[in-house]
Amino acid sequence: MSAPQKVLILEDSPMMCSLYRMVLGGPERKLLFAEDGVEGLDRAAGEPDIRLFIVDVNMPRLDGIGFIRRLRGELEFRSAPVVVVSTECGEADRRAAYEAGADAYLCKPWQPEDLLDVIADLEREGAS
Repeated sequence: MSAPQKVLILEDSPMMCSLYRMVLGGPERKLLFAEDGVEGLDRAAGEPDIRLFIVDVNMPRLDGIGFIRRLRGELEFRSAPVVVVSTECGEADRRAAYEAGADAYLCKPWQPEDLLDVIADLEREGAS
C-alpha cells in the first residue's frame, strides 16, 4: 500500500476545516492545515512531500494569492497542484489566482463532488 497523499489546506474558518475533513479525510490522504499563508509556508517547508494545496484567498497575515506566489518560488512545489477555493469569484479574482500559479479555482459555497472532481481532474493531468 502506498503512503497517503499529503494535502495542505490553507483555511482560517474552523467550519470550513471541518468540511474539508469530512469530504477529503480517509486513508488515502493526510490532511494538514494552516490558518494563513505565513503558517502555510512554514508547514510546506517542513513537509516537502505535499502533493496538493487547497488555498483560501482571504486570510490574515499573508493571503492566498501571496502564498501561491511564494510557493511557486520553491523548487519542490513549482508543479504541485494548487486549488483556490474562495468567496471572491469575479473575473479579476480568478485571473489574479491563475497568474500567481493556481491550477484550479472553485467558488464558495461548493458541493463536495465539485471539489472531488477538480482534484480528480488535476490528478489525471499530472499522470499524463
